[in-house]
Amino acid sequence: MLTGEEIIKAVENGDILIEPFDKNNVNPNSYNLTLGDELLVYTDDVLDCKKKNETRKIKIPDEGYILSPNTLYLVSTREYTENEVYVPQISGRSSIGRIGLTVHASCGCGAIGFKGTWTLQVSCVTPTKIYKGMQIGQIYYFPLIGNSNIRYDGHYNNKREIKTSMFYEQFDK
Repeated sequence: MLTGEEIIKAVENGDILIEPFDKNNVNPNSYNLTLGDELLVYTDDVLDCKKKNETRKIKIPDEGYILSPNTLYLVSTREYTENEVYVPQISGRSSIGRIGLTVHASCGCGAIGFKGTWTLQVSCVTPTKIYKGMQIGQIYYFPLIGNSNIRYDGHYNNKREIKTSMFYEQFDK
């Protein structure tokens, strides 16, 4: 895993792109990601893996937004990232977990070649107020071992908005 100093070097030499980049968000071995200004909630009572489920967009006001338990929220990082050298991994910050927020409970490992903002899955155990721009998660970078000829170029790539599940497309194949 890259140290904080190595993340800074990789950003400075162009191996990692993080936009916007703030050295104050660098940790000993990760980089803090911040929350964008909107979220999505599914509007269907039952989510169906074989179809595109409908959502409703909510803007997070300056005074914050209260999340409700038993609701899945999709949020986006403010940061756009890309790299072709390291394996990125995302997790929630421990400080966020300690107030009952679960962030990015699934699919913590990103793919080499991913470019975009990160859509995170967020839920809470008690009503919790969130704010746009707050530090919500961390990204870690791991060096590769072996050949890296396969790059991610899927339907979540090159996006700057919250992306819902496109799992239903796998049933059409």
